[in-house]
Amino acid sequence: MKNIFLKILFSSIVLAIFAAVCFLNYNQAFSQEPGSHKQYNLTVEQYLKYAQSNKKAFLALASFMKERGKYRESIRYLKEYLKNNDDKKAKLLLGEVYYLNANDKKSLSVLKSLNIKGCQYEIYIYLGLVYEELNRTALAVKYYKKSISLRKNSISLYRLGKIFYKKGDYQKAARFFRELIDYDASNRLAYYYLGDSYFQLNEFAKSYKYMLKAFRFYPKSAVVSDKFSMVKKRLGKAYFIAEKKKLLERRKRIKLAAYKPLGKNIPKVRVSVLEKVKSVSFKSSGRITLKGKNKSIILENNKLYTIKFENGNIVLKKYKDNKIMANLECPLVLKSGYYPFYILGAVYGKGNFWQSTLDLSLRGSIEIIRNNDYFTVINVLSVEEYLYGVLPSEIYPSSGLEALKAQAVAARTLVFKNLGRHRKEGFDFCSGVHCQVYRGMKEYPSTNKAVDATRGEVMAYDGKLIEALYHSNCGGCLRSDAFGKRPYLENKLDTQSGQIFTLSPWDIERWFKDYPESFCRSLEHISNFRWQRIYDAQDFSIVYGEPIDKFVVGKVKRGECAHIRLLDISIASRKIVLDRDLEIRRFFDNLKSSAFIVEVKYVRKKNNIVPGIILLWGAGFGHGEGMCQQGASGMAKDGYNYKDILKHYYKNVNIEKLY
Repeated sequence: MKNIFLKILFSSIVLAIFAAVCFLNYNQAFSQEPGSHKQYNLTVEQYLKYAQSNKKAFLALASFMKERGKYRESIRYLKEYLKNNDDKKAKLLLGEVYYLNANDKKSLSVLKSLNIKGCQYEIYIYLGLVYEELNRTALAVKYYKKSISLRKNSISLYRLGKIFYKKGDYQKAARFFRELIDYDASNRLAYYYLGDSYFQLNEFAKSYKYMLKAFRFYPKSAVVSDKFSMVKKRLGKAYFIAEKKKLLERRKRIKLAAYKPLGKNIPKVRVSVLEKVKSVSFKSSGRITLKGKNKSIILENNKLYTIKFENGNIVLKKYKDNKIMANLECPLVLKSGYYPFYILGAVYGKGNFWQSTLDLSLRGSIEIIRNNDYFTVINVLSVEEYLYGVLPSEIYPSSGLEALKAQAVAARTLVFKNLGRHRKEGFDFCSGVHCQVYRGMKEYPSTNKAVDATRGEVMAYDGKLIEALYHSNCGGCLRSDAFGKRPYLENKLDTQSGQIFTLSPWDIERWFKDYPESFCRSLEHISNFRWQRIYDAQDFSIVYGEPIDKFVVGKVKRGECAHIRLLDISIASRKIVLDRDLEIRRFFDNLKSSAFIVEVKYVRKKNNIVPGIILLWGAGFGHGEGMCQQGASGMAKDGYNYKDILKHYYKNVNIEKLY
């Protein structure tokens, strides 16, 4: 009896020492990463006290090791925890780590035994991945489809597309890639595979539409550029000539009605709508007065004209006509009373999934200035008219009126806070995301109503206008560390309680795979709240031009809301250190946000185990600081007014009226 007691005592002491060593090592690892431990983890003493009762801190340590690709250690800590805990979510993580560590049969055994409410879609995703890895594609298809039936997700849609693409069933492949793009248009590789699927189906016009986007995304990829050339060749020159004729006829038919003036007491802004262009084509439904440095000309209404560089001179011509009407000198001013201008061929969102070329209808007047041998085209109009064009470009016009009013006040505040931001270039604001997206008279009654209802209103803190930052979707958590601390911005959950966001690595693991309650958890735009990406060897080669089996994740540092602040990546012989929000997002093929976890799936290749698939699980769309636009929409649906919404996102601000 005494021997048994001593054995039990000895075992208890060993386990206690093991736990202490684990947590001391865990704390030491985090102490090397300033900020992360403070923001996301309890103190060492709290973890040790917590571990005495249920050893849950082993989960944090397992997740910490998983994020750094140390899967064996992660499996060891999970098994230690599961000895005395029947925790299904911990078992789920064990099954997932087995999969990542190339232990596919063990992963299958664990995953098949699980039935977890709320996580079933996730279990089915990994079952699909495991079965696909085991070349049991019929079962992979079955479980991918099951996951989609529970919760639509990018991984299953993408892998279904790839399975049928590889089989040569391009009809089904096209169906799933198209569904993926409709669900989450930010999955850029889907455009290439959809374009190629249509090519294989001899639907060349459809193929061109998607392959053009793919070529813009990956101009350096030989695979994409070669396929794009093949599509154009199959369409032939006659197709593009006919399309240009159709476009010209449509442009000629456009007639824009006059708009009503808003009043003379509203300040004006100068917004760049075209930059670094060699020519400008335009018309108006009213007669145009063109004033240059050297002459003034009256131009007819509803006629297209072009101003361009020719033999070192600036010339005016009728559109698609070689005859010179006049030689001009910049700056040029174009006015047409209260008739809008129609400007051809503005490019928006270059390199992004929303890139497009638009013909713009513009209120106000137009100025054309010269910058060496290029033109900059500037729209001069009142602040309120400018906001008519900003709001529907920055927030869904279908958002509730109170959310749209909150957006109007935030956007107007930024106008007056940052007036003259591009003064050195000759204008106040650009028309892209650097300032605020502006697409002229692409207006909606709902957004115009919101602008009118808040005319002149701005936000101030301590007597000064605030930097009223906003973004599409915070993923359920608002940060305050994206661009330096401001007293009116808080790190908190985007909920009514607004609790401070402090998570351990285990909680972060679950945060990205769960769909917690939040103002911004909109079912209509759920792919902005939680999103996924997956790259296999073929995908990786297109994006990076290098083999995937040389990909290694090193150090990871996180800031508020689990946004990655620093990431070490090794590809082949290169080591890359990413430490800026946009830099991190662009490296991973233009992600929606920097809040995500990386999972590297290892595969057996000859006698080696090497990276074969990369999975990303992310949250939110944008930088995550200031007003969450989809959160504002959620608050409006819950009955909050626009002032309540603004004070939720901007702490202790006053709403003031400038005019």
